[in-house]
Amino acid sequence: MNSSSVRETSYINTSNFISRKTSFVPETKGVINSPISYITRCFQKASILLGSQRETFHGNIIQFSFAELENATENFSASNLIGLGGSSYVYRGQLKNGSNVAVKRLKVQGGPEADTEFFTEIELLSRLHHCHLVPLIGYCSELKGKNVQRLLVFDYMSNGNLRDRLDGIFGKNMDWSTRVTIALGAARGLEYLHEAAAPRILHRDVKSTNILLDKNWQAKITDLGLAKDLRSDDLRSCSDSSERMKGTFGYFAPEYAIVGRASIESDVFSFGVVLLELITGRQPILRSAGKEESLVVWATPRLRDSRRVMTELADPQLKGNFPEDEVHIMANLAKECLLLDPDNRPTMSEVVLILSSISRTRSRRRRYIQLCLFQEPEDAEKTRQASWRRFPPHNSLPRGTDYNPRVENEDKSVDTISTEYMKSLILLTSKGESWHASDEDMVDLSEPRLESFSMTNINFP
Repeated sequence: MNSSSVRETSYINTSNFISRKTSFVPETKGVINSPISYITRCFQKASILLGSQRETFHGNIIQFSFAELENATENFSASNLIGLGGSSYVYRGQLKNGSNVAVKRLKVQGGPEADTEFFTEIELLSRLHHCHLVPLIGYCSELKGKNVQRLLVFDYMSNGNLRDRLDGIFGKNMDWSTRVTIALGAARGLEYLHEAAAPRILHRDVKSTNILLDKNWQAKITDLGLAKDLRSDDLRSCSDSSERMKGTFGYFAPEYAIVGRASIESDVFSFGVVLLELITGRQPILRSAGKEESLVVWATPRLRDSRRVMTELADPQLKGNFPEDEVHIMANLAKECLLLDPDNRPTMSEVVLILSSISRTRSRRRRYIQLCLFQEPEDAEKTRQASWRRFPPHNSLPRGTDYNPRVENEDKSVDTISTEYMKSLILLTSKGESWHASDEDMVDLSEPRLESFSMTNINFP
């Protein structure tokens, strides 16, 4: 590496560190069980109720007054209501500076636990920074009458949530390319929570309504109200009482439904359900003639037969406008995510690699077509041969690898794509010399590393 590139890298790292450091707000620290700590927490809680500034969160988190958010949402008008959950209402709002925001107003809850859970969520959200997570802008906790009003303020996602888009509520169905982009973005968001966030995070409520879409159709994970952090490196799960299981039916992993143990693997299972929704367009719970059927139960036999993947699993709204090999790969990936044994499910990093292989193949195909349109036949053939050598076809994979996603004997019902082929995809996509990362890839790969950034990595002049 030449000296100029070293200086450039040093400058980028230093500027990133400085920008993150200066955005931090001072934290109040104390011994947990000491009288001073107890008194400090009491004063902090009192300051919140009186509307004064609390300086304990990371980043530029704004404390809004209740009146500001009332004005922004036109007194929480029903016409601005854009979401309704079991514990909150979400309103579209506009701040005085013209920014569009989503205001999440929590239903009134009493007791000290409500305050603890609220500020724990804010503390968690303030530490997370990734382009596929909905960023927290600010909050409000203010005593109005006899009740404390608690609100969270987020960036507004103009294209709503994934489930509404699949249902065609806005009058336009998503094409296959958009669905792949959304799947990849959501997977990257979860990968960040599982692998790169500090501490690592279990989402515990992964579902299509918690995947929001911005104006550019980029997926962003939201609703971390049920999230749990994993502070120990070897801790991969957390337990819940069966009476207090949290999440959404239709997305529960079997082990979570049976013993109430949420884990990184149960998040992966839930993401597998989301993949099925993207492929089929169906709801996670199918309701017809007064009966309910799980999408997972309905899809499982179809995932085992390559013919049925095309004829029964693919969303009719797509009208056949999709590359069959891409649907086969995503269907097989969904099947892997939905395996009964949690230890056999892929990690979100592996999920990202597989989905990236679909996205990059499409980009490469599009660039090749565009290039050939402006070339003479001989030049186009040279381009094709060069592309063939750089991105080897399936018959150049390691010997013994079963690639063929088609069923040679149509009377047999077999897995669409073998496990060996999925492994080979991961190996190919993990080789830097074989793939050109897009601008978005570069952002996603570099951004989480800031979580473990330390002063020792910088040499100041």
